[in-house]
Amino acid sequence: MKRVVALLLLGAFVTVSNVSAKEDKAGYEDCVLEHVSGAEEALAVNVITYACHRLYIDNFMLSDKDEAYFSCLLEYLPASKSEQVTHKIRNICYRRHLGLFEF
Repeated sequence: MKRVVALLLLGAFVTVSNVSAKEDKAGYEDCVLEHVSGAEEALAVNVITYACHRLYIDNFMLSDKDEAYFSCLLEYLPASKSEQVTHKIRNICYRRHLGLFEF
C-alpha cells in the first residue's frame, strides 16, 4: 500500500513539474528570426539557435542564472563577425552568469 501511495505522489510530482515547463514553438521561431537574421558567423548562429531552444523549447528546470546566460548570448552574439569573437562572448557570458566566481 505504501508503494502505491509513493508511486501516486511521484506521478503527481512529475505531472506538476511538467506543467511548469512550457514549450513555446512560436516564441522559439520568433527568437531565431530576431537574433539569427543579423548574425554572420556560423558558430554564432549555432549558439544563438541553441540559446533560443533552451529558452523556449527545452526550458525544464532552467534556473534564473541559465536564463540570464542564454539572454546574454542572444544580446551580444548577433554582432559577432568571427569565431574568436564568438568564443570570447560565450566565455564572458558564462563568467558573468554561470561561473562560480564573480569578477
